[in-house]
Amino acid sequence: MKEYIHILCGIAIVFVITLTMSSCKQGNKPTGAEEPADSTVTIVEEKKAELDYNTTDARSFGLYGCVAKVVTTTYMATLEGDKLVKGIISNRTDSLATFDEKGRVTLDPYANPYVYDADGKFIKGRSKASQMNRDKDGRVISYTNRENENHWEGYSYEFSYDKEGRITTIEWGGWEEGESYGLTYQDGKLYPSSVHIDGLACADIYKTDIRYRYTKFDEQGNWTAREMYFDIMQTTEEYEGNENPPKDYSKEYYIQERIITYY
Repeated sequence: MKEYIHILCGIAIVFVITLTMSSCKQGNKPTGAEEPADSTVTIVEEKKAELDYNTTDARSFGLYGCVAKVVTTTYMATLEGDKLVKGIISNRTDSLATFDEKGRVTLDPYANPYVYDADGKFIKGRSKASQMNRDKDGRVISYTNRENENHWEGYSYEFSYDKEGRITTIEWGGWEEGESYGLTYQDGKLYPSSVHIDGLACADIYKTDIRYRYTKFDEQGNWTAREMYFDIMQTTEEYEGNENPPKDYSKEYYIQERIITYY
């Protein structure tokens, strides 16, 4: 009789433990939906697939983490004392950058689109005649946007990097216009502290120095708001009768805000 009681107690304990574990795995169970006493419930939990995201492109464009999309809005600003006051939206904006689930850039901050095939090979930009090249570390080093194979119309970009994987120079050019960027950084940060620009637009030559002040960051360490201080010098090309063209100096101020979406 003792052995029979021990067996019954053992069965009861196993049943209680099994039922308790099943209830925990099922989560929110509808009220009254109890399982029959003589049934065994097997719960299979789906394992969430880990994101196969390569952060090389995000890092190249100054971003931490598995970034999906960055929306940037630029506002004109005025300097009041030592403080910038935000004004209306400006046409100076990076607007949008996007990355796919593998971490590959699909639209860079300079409005260059990137399209890949199923194997991750670049197949086109704005057209099938567009070209993109990467270095041995997988970083984008050049992008050429062509409308078609027989007619060159568009822009070309070249990027160089430092040992931290940050962009240090950008060269872009189009028809009678182009700019050269030199970016500087502080410590190990991915975002620049300043940039120098040499530009040409038709006969206009300009030099611009931009200093950044970062004011807000998200949990990933990416900036979500920054102030921009522009020092601009603009002149025209020298030509006969205009050996000493006048130079125009100006200062401009902007505030940029970003909304960043992550995978």
